[in-house]
Amino acid sequence: MKKDGSSKKQEVTMDEYLAAKAELDAVREEYGVKPREGRISRAISNFFDKRDARELHKVSKKKYLLLAVFTGWLGGHRFYAKQWVVAVLYLVFFWSGFSLAMTVIDLLAVIPKEADEDGYILV
Repeated sequence: MKKDGSSKKQEVTMDEYLAAKAELDAVREEYGVKPREGRISRAISNFFDKRDARELHKVSKKKYLLLAVFTGWLGGHRFYAKQWVVAVLYLVFFWSGFSLAMTVIDLLAVIPKEADEDGYILV
């Protein structure tokens, strides 16, 4: 800040910012300082860790799509895919319209997937 109370902003390029961040990360690693992780950030990290570690199930694409169309609002396709917790949530909240909207999203995610030679996909 200048003596007259005004301040002048200094422009920083993205390359300079990234270089400074890399330097800061290197110093933190050198001294063993771990960056603090907030509650929300930790919850998001845990969600993605669990999602990446979950076991995928092989299901018939045709059967999954038929179940999603006719019983998706009750979670039928999720029961078939052995995703018990999500299936029960669909069943409990079917009256709210939430499970119907999620079924549409499930359909949009599964329709473009390529089935193997036996007609199975990983869900």
